[in-house]
Amino acid sequence: MITTAAVCPHPPLLLRELTGQQDGAAGLREACHTLLSRALRGAEHVAVVGGAPAAPGTARPDLAGGLPLSLRVGVRLLEQAGWRGPVELHPVADDTPTGECLRRGRALAALPPPTALLVLGDGSARRGPRAPGHYDERAHGFDEALVAALREGDPDGLAALDPGLARDLMAQGRAALQVLAGAAAAQPAPPRADVVYADDPYGVMYVVAEWRW
Repeated sequence: MITTAAVCPHPPLLLRELTGQQDGAAGLREACHTLLSRALRGAEHVAVVGGAPAAPGTARPDLAGGLPLSLRVGVRLLEQAGWRGPVELHPVADDTPTGECLRRGRALAALPPPTALLVLGDGSARRGPRAPGHYDERAHGFDEALVAALREGDPDGLAALDPGLARDLMAQGRAALQVLAGAAAAQPAPPRADVVYADDPYGVMYVVAEWRW
């Protein structure tokens, strides 16, 4: 049974060598490191869930080019946290249907305790004129629902995120977060939730949160 879940974004900003001379993500990285050091206490296994592009014509993750960025960031964060225990990597295609995401989450919930779940996924990337996808007025409402669900420990709120809208808004964390929703719904009690970071540098919504059972 999963005992704690950590939610971190997966932008290249978390890889310091890719941030350039001006480091605009120091606070984001620090939040991830602080949360992981707490979430890993007492864990014996870690399962990492992260989105990946879908293979052409399928709903399966495309791994032809190696690990997707989300899992690469997850592995790096664990290394920086000093984790030396076993790690399972679970890529999920960005367009995986909600029902399948929830099923995969329920399967992860059956992992032997004490297991920590590290979920890598971003919110929308269309929150302003400088955002990667430029501005879309729907982005703020989508992200407000996402952050509220994480803050309240509400798996139903994550499960309600609309896949089509997430795709329009370039919200690459939707599928991974709905895997978390499936894992949380399978627990014997609602999680105790803590959001330690929620901001949108560069027009992309990043959230760092912990759910603990």
